[in-house]
Amino acid sequence: MSVKYKSDLLRTLEQRGFIYQVTHWDSLDEAFARQSVVSYCGFDATAESLHVGNLLALMVARWMQEYGHKPILLVGGGTSKIGDPSWRDKSRPLLTDDVLEKNINGIQRNFRQFLNFESRSGALMVNNADWLDDLLYIPFLREIGVHFSVNRMLALEHVSSRLEKEEPLSFIEFNYLLLQSYDFLKLYKDHGCVVQFGGSDQWGNIVSGVDLVRRYEKAQVFGFTMPLTTLKDGTKMGKTAQGAVFMDAALCAPYAYWQFWRNVDDDDVIRFLKLYTLVPMEDIQRLTQADAVNEAKIVLADEATLLVHGEDCLNGIHAMINGVFFDQAPEVLDLNMPHWVISEDQFSKGITMVDILEYLNFVESRSEARRKILEGAVRIGNQVWKEHSQSLTKVDIPQGWSFIRCGRKYQGWIKYEN
Repeated sequence: MSVKYKSDLLRTLEQRGFIYQVTHWDSLDEAFARQSVVSYCGFDATAESLHVGNLLALMVARWMQEYGHKPILLVGGGTSKIGDPSWRDKSRPLLTDDVLEKNINGIQRNFRQFLNFESRSGALMVNNADWLDDLLYIPFLREIGVHFSVNRMLALEHVSSRLEKEEPLSFIEFNYLLLQSYDFLKLYKDHGCVVQFGGSDQWGNIVSGVDLVRRYEKAQVFGFTMPLTTLKDGTKMGKTAQGAVFMDAALCAPYAYWQFWRNVDDDDVIRFLKLYTLVPMEDIQRLTQADAVNEAKIVLADEATLLVHGEDCLNGIHAMINGVFFDQAPEVLDLNMPHWVISEDQFSKGITMVDILEYLNFVESRSEARRKILEGAVRIGNQVWKEHSQSLTKVDIPQGWSFIRCGRKYQGWIKYEN
């Protein structure tokens, strides 16, 4: 169904593929068209950094700010002590206070990378532990619990699926829905927040929050979800063979972050340009040409990295890729690329290019490494390397270091220690 939007924000979100489910289309569109709207999205503190799988919600918040609306990013310092049971077969492990504090600090740093929190009209950052930790149980049940039906809670798909599989659902997890709904009520009362958004796995929780505010405050508020995105091969967004693609540079080097986007499947690149960058739609349309796929991947990698790591870091990545400098680069940029610092002992025993490609994870097997070398796809510095069994000598690395390239996708460096 084609929807004609009054609000620029919803029109943009729809065009770029962000909208999946909405509670009240027309009224929400009217609200965004009429005034600056306060909206929120929550992130539980289950890791010390957000990852690529969290980016969709952050991009929605960024677009809200671009169009003059006020996003609130909530870190679940309180709800993380319970763990969201949505679409999980097993209970999450309970986190200690020290782990929670470390995770909260890391996630709040991620927030600051992405949004402007400085101006009076800027985004707002909150922690639901500030109000959930002080709740009194009996008053909470009398004031909030009375608005929830156990029958309806049991009918939620993520709950019923756990019960059908005879997987235990603890009482503490069962309370999660009430606490997330209370977050919405609290933000409505304190900040005039009228929209909650999140991934489609949060639909039941979001609708319950909308219903609580309606019942408790007799007010109309809204909720919408974004689709859960996967890679073409069905892999969950943000997951690789090496682990999650984190936003924190200490957990995922910016070069590895850039390379994640550079290496996406051809069929994913246009969809991801719409979702994970601010590139205008007319520019994306130009990149849909069949002969522009390589350019499109570089634009995707550049723009996605720019949003998270900034212009200086992106410039450093390009400088290393192009071989402009090495020794002059800050050490943090050197370490952003796949690399191998080879000891004198290792070097003296013999290091082949097959060893290097395998160590840098540029290939899945040694036979693939040999094939790449014979195809002329491997370079050391600016020279094509075609010897798969020959050990490197210091003559091959006259400066003590060299760039290694394997095809178009992979770049790294090696260095030997004297």
